[in-house]
Formats: sequence, C-alpha cells, structure tokens
Amino acid sequence: MKLLRPVLQLMLLCTTLALLGGWGRDGHAIIAQIAWEQLSGEAKAEIEKLLGESSLPEIASWADVVRREPAYEWSAPLHYVNMPPDAADYDPDRDCPPEGNVVSAIDRFAAELKDRTLPAKQRGEALMFLVHFVGDLHQPLHGGRAEDRGGNSIQLTFYDKDMNLHAVWDYGILEADANDPWPVRGERLLGEITDMDRVAWLADTHVSDLSATAGRWAVESHILAEKYCYCVEPGSSIGEAYAKASAPIAELRLKQAGIRLAAILEDCLGPGSAD
Repeated sequence: MKLLRPVLQLMLLCTTLALLGGWGRDGHAIIAQIAWEQLSGEAKAEIEKLLGESSLPEIASWADVVRREPAYEWSAPLHYVNMPPDAADYDPDRDCPPEGNVVSAIDRFAAELKDRTLPAKQRGEALMFLVHFVGDLHQPLHGGRAEDRGGNSIQLTFYDKDMNLHAVWDYGILEADANDPWPVRGERLLGEITDMDRVAWLADTHVSDLSATAGRWAVESHILAEKYCYCVEPGSSIGEAYAKASAPIAELRLKQAGIRLAAILEDCLGPGSAD
C-alpha cells in the first residue's frame, strides 16, 4: 500500500532502540512473527491487502515512531496502562483516563480493523496500532506504576550502562540474552509453544469483549512488574544475574502476546469475519 510507505521509511531511519518503547523493534517483530504463523490463509490475505509490500514484523514498531509525529501525538498515552501497586484487577474507572490507555486502544483498533466499511487507510493504521499495542500490553512495565512512569523514572546501571528500569525491560534483557538475530530467536520461541500453552493463554480471551480481556492481560503484566521488575533499588547496578532471571519471563510474554494477537487478528480478518 503506497500510502504507508513514507511512514515505513521513517521507521527504517529510526536506528536507536532506546527511542522505542515496549520490547524494542526486535521484540515486537518476534511477536508479529509468532502471530503470523498462527493465522489462516484468509487472514493472511487480508493483511497483505492492507499492508501491501510490508510484512507484519516490519510494521510492528510503526506506532512507536509515529507517536513523535505531531499528527499522532494523541496516540502516546495509548502505549501503556498505569495501576496502583496493590491492584488485583483492572478498573477502567480508576485506570483509564479520558485520553485512553493501551487496554482501550486494543478494543478500539480491533473494532476498526474488523469494520470493512471503513477506508483501507484507516483499517491499515488500525492493524499497525493493534499489532503494536498487544505487544506493549505484554511488557510488564507497560502495566506499571504511575508515580515512576512504568519504571522510566528509576535510574540504574545495567551491564555498566546508565539506563532506566523501563528500558532494561524494553530491550536490555532481550539484547543481553540474544545470541541470534530476531528471526532465529522468533523461530525458537515459536517452536517452544505447545498446544497446551495455546489453550492456557487463550482460555480468558473473548474477542467479543476485548476490553475485559485486555484488562486481564494488563493485570498479568502488573503482577509480573511488581514481582520481578520492581525488585531492584534505584541507583543500583544490575547485570547478568538479573538478565538471566528475567529473560524467561520476557520470552514468555513475547510468546503469549504472539498467540493472543493471532486470535484477535483471526477474529477480525479470518473466515466469517466479513459476515
């Protein structure tokens, strides 16, 4: 789709992972890769119509680039949800401000993608937002605390680099544990997913009520953030031990995001979705 090319070219120029949120480009690409492999031929064909020459992994970080463009500044609050430290559930009245959050964004853009009466450009952008936001929601600190901006205000040293806690989880842990390029890692993670995993991760997925479903995924991230992310002291120095302990959690969330994204895309674009 020619109308998407300028934005995608802009994304290719953005080479600093620290400028991107929610897993960095490699993590989002892995999620999209896993999702793509689950989809029916019908859903894949619809995605190809909307994206043209671009693949699902290629557009997975588009939303992080355009959020800094004046025309898309409104989308910046949609990448995360803040919850109180002791929250055990997602409360839209408490946790969703008027401008929205990642939970409401997933519900919104899934509905736009599914609505085939909308212009192709709008549905194409809805697809790109949806792919990215499902990934963001599964990064634990995108369900973090408002007072530290999801770990962005917590400065520390990670492998001798000055970094904030949010960045450590966005890309630091994945980079520290990466021995292969993202497509190879994605294939490995895909191969680790069992049928029982799919059943378990989709057990609470109700595409007819995505707001409630995404709210439950937000709680998962919040609980993981409180247990595993916030266990460091501000100003401390962390490295191999923290990365090795955290990598399995990060990879689990990549796999869960990929399987759940596929379920949403299949509902929006698969057989019978146009009825």
